[in-house]
Amino acid sequence: MEALQLLGLKHSGKSTVGRMWAHRHGWEFLDLDTLLETESGDGRTSRQIYREDGKDGFQRLEAEAARVAAKRLARGRVVLAWGGGTVTNPLAVESLAGKGTLVVLSDRVEVLYERILRGGRPAFLSAESPWEDFQKIYRERTALLTALTPHLLTLGGCTVDQACDRLDQLWNARNH
Repeated sequence: MEALQLLGLKHSGKSTVGRMWAHRHGWEFLDLDTLLETESGDGRTSRQIYREDGKDGFQRLEAEAARVAAKRLARGRVVLAWGGGTVTNPLAVESLAGKGTLVVLSDRVEVLYERILRGGRPAFLSAESPWEDFQKIYRERTALLTALTPHLLTLGGCTVDQACDRLDQLWNARNH
């Protein structure tokens, strides 16, 4: 099956790189957070859904969005960007695992933390110790992500074009 799924923590470049890579190859691009927002049906952003519905409500919508995405992945020539926390949602992972090639996008913990805070402190980080919270999340989610796939693409300091070139190399080595 010709499908590519990009996994990683929040702000690791999944949507940006995925959108450009899909455009380069004439593939469809899907963003799981956007599908989740569509599933909610009320115009809220994924951040609003998490804040208002809590983790459980968010993950229920995410699992439904993952089922929708899995059907589209099965048709092929699709790139899917996971949400930053999707790896902690067993129902979503179950729907998506094994559908095409999974690649983890990674960067240094400090870089991701800085990017996340640009949009304001997300609900999953406490006001008292956001840096410590994020370091813990980084360790836990990185372990879960790398358990799903051996394909890791470290983006440290590269441009989006360079990231797509690196992804092309990984894709070609994996699929040809």
